[in-house]
Amino acid sequence: NPFKVKKIGLDPKTISYSNYLTLKKISISQEIELMETKNLIDQLWKRKRNNKSLVKKHDIEFSGTESKTKIDKIIKSMMKNSADAIFIAQPENVCWTLNIRGNDLDHTPIVRSCLLIDKRRNITLFSDNISNTSIIKKWIGNKIKILEIRKVEEIIKNKNYNKIQFDPNYTTQSQANILIKHSNSFICTNDPITLMKSCKNKTEVNGARKAHLIDGIALTKFIYWLENEIDTYKDNYSEISLAQKLLKFRMLHKDFKGLSFGTISSLGSNGAVIHYQPEKKTNKDLNDNDIYLLDSGGQYKYGTTDVTRTICFSKPKKRIKNIFTRVLKGHIAVFQSDLNKYKTGKDIDILARKFLKKINLDYANGTGHGVGFFLNVHEGPQSISKFNKIRIQEGMILSNEPGFYKKNDFGIRIENLVYVKKIQNKLFFENLTLAPIDKDLIDHNQLTKDEKDYLFKYNLEVYSKLYNYLNINEKKWLAS
Repeated sequence: NPFKVKKIGLDPKTISYSNYLTLKKISISQEIELMETKNLIDQLWKRKRNNKSLVKKHDIEFSGTESKTKIDKIIKSMMKNSADAIFIAQPENVCWTLNIRGNDLDHTPIVRSCLLIDKRRNITLFSDNISNTSIIKKWIGNKIKILEIRKVEEIIKNKNYNKIQFDPNYTTQSQANILIKHSNSFICTNDPITLMKSCKNKTEVNGARKAHLIDGIALTKFIYWLENEIDTYKDNYSEISLAQKLLKFRMLHKDFKGLSFGTISSLGSNGAVIHYQPEKKTNKDLNDNDIYLLDSGGQYKYGTTDVTRTICFSKPKKRIKNIFTRVLKGHIAVFQSDLNKYKTGKDIDILARKFLKKINLDYANGTGHGVGFFLNVHEGPQSISKFNKIRIQEGMILSNEPGFYKKNDFGIRIENLVYVKKIQNKLFFENLTLAPIDKDLIDHNQLTKDEKDYLFKYNLEVYSKLYNYLNINEKKWLAS
């Protein structure tokens, strides 16, 4: 075949070391040569260099743990592998370790950076975007150096570590080349910080509760407005303008730092598109016959939120109520999981789907993801999915979001964030999210007494915690 591929070029800065090794193995079997090359797009696309920004301190009142304590724990973990140093490639892990936050990414308050820590507590932060380097040194200590990213090779070469540790799934092939070339040996293993930061301490859990209270007030006021006050000017609203209206409710609180992701505001058939983002060409106008899937979240210094509610504007069809109720039953089953029996996300995922499967329905995506703390709204290593085998541990925050999606027709999802609580060596989920679930979509005849009790207690919790922040009409509506 004259068109058989002989060589494939790749930019080592845009592919992880683990993916590179996989590609290399495939290329050898296919007799194809892999060539590391400059990115051709970069030769054509002359992007403006980002302005350097002020890095903000994530104070102890929010983090609950000093950076020094975190670094000690990382070094202890690293030395179990007989490593002299660890290279941290994930910016969110860098920010968690140093108790800093930035604004280098929309919706996610990170500083684009990487970090080098060695067993003598020498710390080197590499970033091109930091303007206030001197004050960061005061926060973290004089042993930290702050250098441009291009200095990584120079520093690693001068250190000449006996053994360096890095995570192959997040370290780029370009970075791995440097680490391997200038160290006597290396070890590839999961970054220990990923699991550390997933288990929130008491301060972070309390902060998450506060974030969800504030966020719940905004969302509940929006839902009340949507169901009770929109009628006179309904024709003026669409997916985009509804998302903007919800944003205005969130912005009323001084601690709101921005959205945690682009709002999924989806009417009717658009609700069946996972991770849908309304745009001018897809934007649907509000219609009484549509059901509305609204997935949104906020960033606060003391937590990150993510919540989905499905809302109807007229009497729903029997089939819709049947499916919604089965999704709700799965949602309740996840919350009530015996975490001493169902220890991984894979175990729990089965419970979420079982009521849909009784009528031969399912959904393709996962049931839940880990959530960060004023960081990534999607965070590992834990998740609730058919494949995740990570053990659920105390302090982890996850989403509980089973759903169903009928292509070109509708989408249904119910999402609360939960955290893992421990009492007398027993683990269980506790809700963080505070927002009403649409009662008109529920077929109460399908619910067991236990499920009805859960729903009553959840609604009572939402009402009792939001009561003082609602006006008289909102209170009456929420209590009805």
